[in-house]
Amino acid sequence: MLAAISGIIAAPMSSIVPGMGESVLITCFVVVVIGGMGSIKGAFVGALLVGIISTFAAVLIPTMSNMIIYIFMILVLLVKPQGLFAK
Repeated sequence: MLAAISGIIAAPMSSIVPGMGESVLITCFVVVVIGGMGSIKGAFVGALLVGIISTFAAVLIPTMSNMIIYIFMILVLLVKPQGLFAK
């Protein structure tokens, strides 16, 4: 259901093609891993954290801005291997 809602929201901003979600697939995977599998609250908090961290990284460290979210994911997995809000 959430994927359908996000498709409806994204459709007016870009053309509708079968592979339109591929550009955000890895970022979505990082958000789910950080938040914890099966947790909507974890996905929400993970998305906020990834968005804030990637924005600050783009401003403060532009050369490493794409890599910072993966470093953050590794740090979260080292501290809590199941994610922040795993069930």
